[in-house]
Amino acid sequence: MLRYDSFIHIEKETIYQAFLNAFSDYPVRMDMSFDQFEKMLKRKGFDPNVSVGAFEEDCLVGFILNGCRKWNGKATAYDVGTGVIPQFRKQGITKHMLQTAKQYCIDSGAEQYILEVLTSNTSAANIYRKNGFAVEREFLCCQMERGNDRFDPIHQTEHILNPDWELFGSFWDYPPSWQNSIQSIEALSESFMISAVRKNNHIAGYGIIDKSTGEIPQIAVDKKWRNKGIGSSILADLIKQTDCDQIKILNIDTRSKAMLYFVSAAGFYHTVTQYEMKLDFGIRL
Repeated sequence: MLRYDSFIHIEKETIYQAFLNAFSDYPVRMDMSFDQFEKMLKRKGFDPNVSVGAFEEDCLVGFILNGCRKWNGKATAYDVGTGVIPQFRKQGITKHMLQTAKQYCIDSGAEQYILEVLTSNTSAANIYRKNGFAVEREFLCCQMERGNDRFDPIHQTEHILNPDWELFGSFWDYPPSWQNSIQSIEALSESFMISAVRKNNHIAGYGIIDKSTGEIPQIAVDKKWRNKGIGSSILADLIKQTDCDQIKILNIDTRSKAMLYFVSAAGFYHTVTQYEMKLDFGIRL
């Protein structure tokens, strides 16, 4: 008999081992170290109080790891990661965990619940739809092998220690995803480096890279300064700040044609596509 409970009294090492097991055959490699796992949880706002585990006696066989923050002005729960270890799949565990997680989130005061799921994972997407989630956006994930970038830097860059988020946000075509948001970057600020190009004493573009993973959560150029090599100069500087063999840009909003063109021209290639899905708790199901 399975038991469903929160992670209030569960050690992170236990969650980590179940995480590796559950994602051992996932289309996207998730073989992160424990230190990387802890950083992921911190970045995405993991909250054990609204997270759910499926336990067979004392063994963790499934999980929904959730974070909680203000998101677009609303108290929001976010699915950091959902998984079931292989030998316990196809038993309805995800459905039961999700029902429990939804109630935990409502009890915590969350007004909505968001998550990301691979578009190719139709079974998971269907479970979420049946539980009231609807697709909000579609994201592309891209990567590039180090040294394969096609741009030459033509502008001088500088490193920013105190970002002007209001200014940076004015450069966006669309808001970033949860894991690429300002709050996620500030939660792990020591891991990131910000590069910018300044024109006429004003920042005209910026980019951010996780120095340890080679992931670029944000890169944007003022619309008045686009198509002048500023983005490519920033990208070249960002790549210098990491020793990673692969450079990644995850969760590119497919509505941003300018960003899609930029990453393609830079040498990135498409890896996977994701849906961002949302459940509004104002609608009781």
